[in-house]
Amino acid sequence: MIRTFTKNHIILSLKMIVCTFLIFNVTGCWSRQEVDSISIVMGIGLDIAENSEQVRFTAQVFKPVEQKEGGREGGGGEVSFWNVESSGETVSSAVQSALHEAPRELYFSHNQIVIFGQNLAKNGILPHMDFFVREHSNRLTIQVLVAKNQAGEILATPAHLEKMPALDMRDLIEAQTEVSQSGTVNLKQIMTRLMSTTTAPIAPLIEVSEQGSEQTVRLSGTAVFKKDKLVGELDQRETRGMLWVLGEVRRGVIEVACPESGGKVALITILSKPKVVPVEEHGKVKIIIDVKEEGILGSQSCPENFSSPEKNKQLEEMKADAIHQEIRKAITKAQELNADIFGFGDAVHRKYPKLWKQLEQDWDTIFPDMEIDLAVETIVRNEGRASEPLTEE
Repeated sequence: MIRTFTKNHIILSLKMIVCTFLIFNVTGCWSRQEVDSISIVMGIGLDIAENSEQVRFTAQVFKPVEQKEGGREGGGGEVSFWNVESSGETVSSAVQSALHEAPRELYFSHNQIVIFGQNLAKNGILPHMDFFVREHSNRLTIQVLVAKNQAGEILATPAHLEKMPALDMRDLIEAQTEVSQSGTVNLKQIMTRLMSTTTAPIAPLIEVSEQGSEQTVRLSGTAVFKKDKLVGELDQRETRGMLWVLGEVRRGVIEVACPESGGKVALITILSKPKVVPVEEHGKVKIIIDVKEEGILGSQSCPENFSSPEKNKQLEEMKADAIHQEIRKAITKAQELNADIFGFGDAVHRKYPKLWKQLEQDWDTIFPDMEIDLAVETIVRNEGRASEPLTEE
């Protein structure tokens, strides 16, 4: 059986360990280890072991490619990684068990990602976080993901662009974040949310996808936790709705229908800024969200000319409505799951500390029915070489 702890004990331990971790990182401590004496871990997966309640630990280890004469890399399609698997009552004991299979000590300083399997995440991730903050070589910038099935299955999916699946996933997270299709959550961020009494932890969802005869991985939304347990998910549209509120929309495309004809207009976001303000009224609080967005007309598949102020205003209203709908979908899903993924509770705490003392214990009953006012303002600039749509003569 996996050892159990009280939530307060674990959170207090995490806070103390994180502080110690940060102090030693500032001092620049360094332990010299020869490359040929260690196994460099690039990705970690945690699952519940089959037919057991133990932790199933998967470490993706970098395997150096042998050099041929003249300094060329060896060929033959040899993979440059090795997935080491082991089980244990805790993550630490599973890591120790891995040494029976791995000929060298596992080294975590270059680790890129940690993936929690779905079943393990449903049972709670807090007991397993201790390893990542206690092991001195782990970095707080490690990206955290939740697998729709097994974490080990994700790490076993072939890489396509990089030499290792873990590096492919790191690049995928960065690319999806740039176009605001997924958020990015690192170890420090998820621990901060776990330590909060109200803000719900989140992490990108990843799954195996079939593309013809090949398998690949894709990000498919956002995992939502209540305390430390997985309770639901946001789809991609709801995920972007959440990102609008969190101020994490960097760039993306919103398609709206052409007002007077068939076809679509692609509107590109280049800047967005949300403002979240709690307001107290008669001992109750509501949240006012004001999102300002700016972008350009990317492309269109209809003959309409949007260069006039009237047409441009029409585009802005349509875009604002689309953003409004995405945010509303995210808010509705969060309230259905009773998971404050936006950090509204922390915002109330900061603005109304005295009132918060009265509300904190009842936040689980307040948040699902909380009044949330939303306003979206957009600007669409008609930039580019063509001021009019391209049409056949």
